[in-house]
Amino acid sequence: MAKNNPGDILTCDWNPVIGCERYSAGCLNCWYLEGIFPWQQRLGNIPAEVRADEHHVFQSRMSEESLRAKSGIVGVVQHGDLFWDKVPDETILRVLSIVERAAAKKRRVPKYVLWTKRAGRMARILSERYTEGLPPWLAAAVSVENQAAADERLPQLDGIRGRRIIVVEPMLGPVVLGPYLPVEWVVVGSETGEAARPVDLGWVRSLRDETKGAGIPFFLKQLGASHKEMSRTLDGREWNEFPRGFAK
Repeated sequence: MAKNNPGDILTCDWNPVIGCERYSAGCLNCWYLEGIFPWQQRLGNIPAEVRADEHHVFQSRMSEESLRAKSGIVGVVQHGDLFWDKVPDETILRVLSIVERAAAKKRRVPKYVLWTKRAGRMARILSERYTEGLPPWLAAAVSVENQAAADERLPQLDGIRGRRIIVVEPMLGPVVLGPYLPVEWVVVGSETGEAARPVDLGWVRSLRDETKGAGIPFFLKQLGASHKEMSRTLDGREWNEFPRGFAK
């Protein structure tokens, strides 16, 4: 479980919608397309006729009941990208409505994290729905892999009012976040898998120093290529910082 994985920022995830396709350099060795999807299909959890590169809605999960037991930091649609252009607007809005109803009924409300590379579409939909800013239990995360991706996506994230997270994973080059700060949280991780492209520790140090200099919590997910034998130590310590109000 993510809760027991020290390199995961999430407690758990909720995937009423799945599906994605490669979008940029960071998607070359996509953990979902290459690993999670075929594994789940072999287990029978995904119908045999569903393709990885098409969106699929699990109607049985599209309910408050399927979300009710989730607690801590909940990743909303981690098996794909909710803001992929093949996912209809009405499906995205239905997911948001379920999250809203679930949050309204919980005494201890989780932090629900929306996580995407399609920052422009996420910014448009969230800004139209939450004109006064995101509710306190909702966070918007955008992942980037290099400076070009940061410069393309983070201006869109900057336009969202509320809790915002920058995820630099897989880190494929140096990234300077300067004009896109402050945000609630900066999370960094290397690529994992047999074909993983290595991360330069200098890139990670520079980003850590920039993040900490801005007074922002910094979380280092992993530095090596293996997700089973994680290397998470940078300069003699692990970086496990969470924003206030976020707890696994």
